[in-house]
Parts: sequence; C-alpha cells; structure tokens
Amino acid sequence: MPYRHRLWIAAVLTLAVAVAAGLGWAAPRVAAEIPAAGALVNGVAVVDEATGRPVLGLSPLTDGTVIDLTRLAGRRLALRTDDHADVALPSTPGEYTVTDDEEAIHYSVTTAPAARAPVSVLFVGNSLLGSYTRATGENTPALVRRLAAAAGRPIDVTEVLHSGYTLRQTWNDGLVASAITAARRYDYVVLQEYSTLVATNPGAATDTLLHTYAPALRRVLKPGGRVVLFKNWALADPAPFPSRAAAKAAIDEHYADLSAALDLPNLLAPIGDEFETVIAGRGTSYLIVADGKHPTDAARYLDAVTLCGIVFQDSPRDLADLYLPAAEAAPLRSVAAAAIGY
Repeated sequence: MPYRHRLWIAAVLTLAVAVAAGLGWAAPRVAAEIPAAGALVNGVAVVDEATGRPVLGLSPLTDGTVIDLTRLAGRRLALRTDDHADVALPSTPGEYTVTDDEEAIHYSVTTAPAARAPVSVLFVGNSLLGSYTRATGENTPALVRRLAAAAGRPIDVTEVLHSGYTLRQTWNDGLVASAITAARRYDYVVLQEYSTLVATNPGAATDTLLHTYAPALRRVLKPGGRVVLFKNWALADPAPFPSRAAAKAAIDEHYADLSAALDLPNLLAPIGDEFETVIAGRGTSYLIVADGKHPTDAARYLDAVTLCGIVFQDSPRDLADLYLPAAEAAPLRSVAAAAIGY
C-alpha cells in the first residue's frame, strides 16, 4: 500500500524556537515564491506552519529521524498527515513516537547540534544529472560532493548515470546492478527519470518505479532511508503540450501520483518548481542551454544546493558559491531553501 499514515501523537507540546532565522537575500529578477506543488511529500511531513511547506529531508518522517531544532531556528513546526491534519511538534528534547494502525515511527527532538554522521547517496539518472559544468567539468553529484566537503559534511556518493536513458533502460542494461548489492546501503537514493517520460507516459514511469526499482531499493535503503524523486523541469519546447505551463502541470500531477504510489518513504525534490521561479525573473536561457533540455552551470548549481539541503537536512543558504559569483549564487540558494522548507 502507499506510504501513508493516520496518526495519533504520543507526546504533544507547542514548539516555539527562540533563535532568529538568518534570511538570505534575493538579487533583482529572481522571484522568491515556489509553487505549492513543489512541496508535495508522501506520508508524515514536518511542516513550517508559517508557509505550510514540508521540510524536505526530514519529510517524510521515518523511524530514527533526529529533528535538530538548531537547524530550524525561528520556525513553528508541526507534523502533518496525508489528510492535512496538523499537530504541534514537541519542542522539548526527547524521544517521541507517531503511531498508526500498522507501525510506530520513533523520532527524537534535540536542541543541541546533532552529530554530523556520514551520508550515503546513490544517484541514478541520465544527462540531466550527469552533464558537466563548463566552468569546472563537474556533474551534479560531483557538485554535491564538493559542496559537502566545503561545508565539512561527510558524504559517500555513488553514481549510475547514462546519457539519454530512461530508468528502465539503465536497469535493463545492468548498469544499476553493482550499486544495489547486498553490501551497499544508502541513506538516500535519488532517481532522475527521462526528461519527458513522467509527463507523457506516466504508466511506463510508474511501472518501472514500482515493479523494477522499488523491490531493489527496499533492500538497499538504510533504516530511515528515503527515496528522492527528482522532479524535473519543463523543457524549452513543451511539445506535445501546448505550453510550458501545461507541461509543468503534467509533471506536477504525475510526479505527485508517483510519490503517492511508491510504498517506500519518499519525497519530491522540487527542481522543476525552482526552475519556474528563477525563469520568471531571468528567462528560460538562464537555466536551460540552447538545446532546450539540459541545465546551464547556474541550473546545475541550483540542483546541487537543493539536493545538499535535502540529504543533510539543513538549509542550503550558507553553502559555498563554488564557480558562481556570490551575487548570483546566494539568490539561487535562497530559492532552493524556500522550496525545501528552510
């Protein structure tokens, strides 16, 4: 059955985090709003009550999750069920339990900085993740690795990327096999499907996810691990849709369906939502190269800081600029932070 919960909360306290949040600034022409569809999360979500957005990485809540309130300063947080019932998140450090008819989810709350344990991430996809920056010759997983190193965050990155392939083709060619052996375990598995497949053939994408990848991922996810569905952007050429807006609507709808159908803890990385926010101010060519499909260097940076924020369960606002000027990088980080709930 889908990863859904009806909740009773074992311990309820009002959250009032006293530390003020540091807010990033946005340069002119970069909008600050993220479409609500970008925040869809399956299961139990930790949400910011002020914005109504789930905090991705912590959401969906899984057994053993540690909620570090020092990383969520100035926020009023709640637990939200699939039926949008909100219950205040405890603010007192301790161990808590969320239960339903089938299972208990044990999580903890801390007000002391949590230890930074190594994070293990598997990336499976094609050239949307695997193409290289002109500035440094790094693909998106490599940028995630470098951002993590600059922030002093240990990470183990495994890549299975093949240009032009669907996830089904990547599987059928045996490319994933070495990454999903009994010896490998991951905190996060990032799945990036072919650019137009989910929007135009959701049945094929769903069949691949549920019947090919899900059984294998169940074996290699660590306890408390999550699947990250990389919700891609609408291409410059929206065909077969009449407009980019129509293509984006199809992407939103069918990725939400994928997330709901997957019987594993999962979340949607709101990449396409962030693209629309930035494109509204900077134009399509700022994030999509002349071929109408692949990301620019600015887009790869946006993707990487978003994924870093998710897998490290922390705001990307203070990550390194890398190859971008600070005046360009900081607004992109702010867009990413808003989209993932920080």
